[in-house]
Amino acid sequence: MALPLKALFDKRQMALTRARLRAWWEGDEFDPAAAEAEIEARLVAANDDVADELFDEPEIELPPRLAALSRLWGEGRLRPSDDTADALEPARLGLAPEGALAMLSPGLVGPVSAIAAVHPGKIDVFEWRDETVETLRAQVRKAKLGDRVTISLVDLEAHVWPQAAYDGLLSVDDFAYAGYPPHLAQQVFKCLKPGACAVAEAYVGLPTAELATAFASSFAEPQIRAHGDLLGFFADTGLVLEADEDLTEEMLDRAKQGFVRLEGVLKEVGGLDASTARELVWEAEAWRMRMKLMSQGKLERRRFILRRPAEEAAKPTPESAPNPA
Repeated sequence: MALPLKALFDKRQMALTRARLRAWWEGDEFDPAAAEAEIEARLVAANDDVADELFDEPEIELPPRLAALSRLWGEGRLRPSDDTADALEPARLGLAPEGALAMLSPGLVGPVSAIAAVHPGKIDVFEWRDETVETLRAQVRKAKLGDRVTISLVDLEAHVWPQAAYDGLLSVDDFAYAGYPPHLAQQVFKCLKPGACAVAEAYVGLPTAELATAFASSFAEPQIRAHGDLLGFFADTGLVLEADEDLTEEMLDRAKQGFVRLEGVLKEVGGLDASTARELVWEAEAWRMRMKLMSQGKLERRRFILRRPAEEAAKPTPESAPNPA
């Protein structure tokens, strides 16, 4: 099927602009005539699907650290998880198809894509890792999710979310890295609409010197707190605890699957550069200690399902109050 004239022109201009930017980025000399000839030839010869490839996001070259994590935990992921588990979150939140979702700290595109596949509504992503946010933005564009997925870089210690803006909120590991959890808990309460639900996954445990090793490959210093302390932060904000689930064994199983994947990666010949290999070793050593602590019961993985109560009915005004007489 032929492209409409205006669409064809727009695509040609977009492809030419992208070719110019790529040449600038790679330090090559840009030849407009040659670029135009190549684009024209491909547009004329190709069908719609092939023509669209001209305007796809270029392949994303991950930094060594992110490449290592994706090889260990799965494409587009920084931690043990999978599409099946992530896709359950909108239902767990009771999110309507048109509901607005706040998604905290996915890291890379894997969890975003899994949730976007089952939730057609708007998704606002808030990421605190400076090292991942630009890659995440590029991955979201490449996945063609930019029309309904926004990405913001935030500071967990200071960011202020909009009031009553979201029908659901998903937070993974944020309370393990927030230096002042009461602020984050207050913001979770604040940004939920009355009656809306939040799901927060977090590590809990007592302070121990081994935590530094277990989280040595993390993007920030761990801020692990006792189980009861987190429950107190939630209660103090007014969030109602609907479920408190122990995910430790589930997390251990997923981590073990990652190590099985790692064994296959290490058997590849020429598949890893030295920098990525070093990052893989670092991540593996940290996770060995993390898994040891979870196996010993010194560290737990919990899922908290929290709800902001529906607002109380408005109190009667003096004019509408019943006459006691």
